[in-house]
Amino acid sequence: MRILYEKYFSIMLGICKRYTPVKMSAEDLLHDGFIKIFKDIKSYSGKGSFEGWMKKVMINTVLLHIREVKKEAKLSIEEARFYEKTEDEAAPYSDAEIILESGFTEDELIGILKTLPFGYQQVMNLYIIDNYPHNEIAKMLGISTGTSKSQLNRGRKMMRRKLTEYALERENAKDINETNEK
Repeated sequence: MRILYEKYFSIMLGICKRYTPVKMSAEDLLHDGFIKIFKDIKSYSGKGSFEGWMKKVMINTVLLHIREVKKEAKLSIEEARFYEKTEDEAAPYSDAEIILESGFTEDELIGILKTLPFGYQQVMNLYIIDNYPHNEIAKMLGISTGTSKSQLNRGRKMMRRKLTEYALERENAKDINETNEK
């Protein structure tokens, strides 16, 4: 168990951190996930990768926790939308170029993802990072497939806007530094 834990600790902690903004919560969920993995290891059928099976157990552990917290807080994805500022403009292609040229690190991207409304974060994590299809995401989160798709679309638009803003801020800071050095 120790060897398994040490080998997959950082990968599984990364999964937990993507879904929970508080480091201590991510570590607690990591612990809970490993307990489930060790407890249910006999249920691994040998089909597919063992690491993939472990990731699925970890994601399900995190999602179960999120559902419980959401019930306690009585905050649904639809209610969370109320607090979001909506702007349906898609970023023009030039913004995409600006984003690509900024060279965001994975940690920066995940940090920006965590600033999105919670429902968007969940769907984007499951769809983009963990490669779940919309019908499975809908079942996991207790939403419709259409809601999953719209959450992904809105999340992408919001992420694009935020990335463009950060990229432009970086570019401006870089220009200011170059001017000051001259």
